Amino acid sequence: MELQHVRGRTWVAVASTALLVVYRVTDTDIILIDTGYAKLDRAGLTALIDSSGFHLRGVICSHAHFDHSGNVRYLQQRYQAPVAAQLIEAGISVNSDAYRANYIALTYGKSREYFLEECFTADVIIGPEDEYLDFGGVRFGILQLPGHTAGHIGVVTPDNVAYVGDCLLDQQQIDSAKLPTSMFIARDLESKQRLHELDAPAYIVAHKQVLTERAAFDALIDENIAFIHAKERELLDDLTDGMTFSDWIAAFCRREDIRTHNELKFSVVERNFSNFAAWLTDIGRVAIQREFCAKRYYRA
Repeated sequence: MELQHVRGRTWVAVASTALLVVYRVTDTDIILIDTGYAKLDRAGLTALIDSSGFHLRGVICSHAHFDHSGNVRYLQQRYQAPVAAQLIEAGISVNSDAYRANYIALTYGKSREYFLEECFTADVIIGPEDEYLDFGGVRFGILQLPGHTAGHIGVVTPDNVAYVGDCLLDQQQIDSAKLPTSMFIARDLESKQRLHELDAPAYIVAHKQVLTERAAFDALIDENIAFIHAKERELLDDLTDGMTFSDWIAAFCRREDIRTHNELKFSVVERNFSNFAAWLTDIGRVAIQREFCAKRYYRA
């Protein structure tokens, strides 16, 4: 796994699909922010730590998605490294039943099958109002950025480098994504908008970009917000009055040519679509009528 310098003592490790932040407290002591996939990144991350002679002082987890928390428990156990996580995400990560909260379309049985590796018990809890975290002898800034998940956070290193996690997609993901992953779209939009107030010499987007120009960062924020509203229009175009949820998501999948028999992948599509449908209902773009136990959707 390659290590790339960002600024000062802030580096990133280039994992399979994400940038993992490595803060070098000393030449040998590090604090890691996010951990990548269990299957795809574990060997490379272990090799990086061991071959570099690093001492892992601790791990900060931005949120409980398996591409970020996949190696938290493993690192906690292998290196006796304490783990810090936001209150809600820490609760979700306790066991596979709780972890299902971020993958609600899966059955409990499948959640246990898929997510045993991702579960961990946090040693340090970051409160939902906390602005700082003193951890491993270092003070980090905490950015409360809910929306992508309920307790999603960003982290600012002592070099004033801002890691915004999954609050933003890079342009490549915007161009290729079928839907943004957002549990609470209204809060996600608010969090994205607040990023315009963030002033830093460098910004790290988890998947998979480092920006050093404020104008480029502001432009990416606007692109992310525009992407959500573009998907809002597309989903409304897919809706024919009286559709059930199954009808509506089927129309979306046909238009986007989503063809997968992988249960986990489809559960992510179903979850993201469901969150969009809930948001469109909340903002008054869609109305629901119930017939017995069936919900039918109508343009408002």
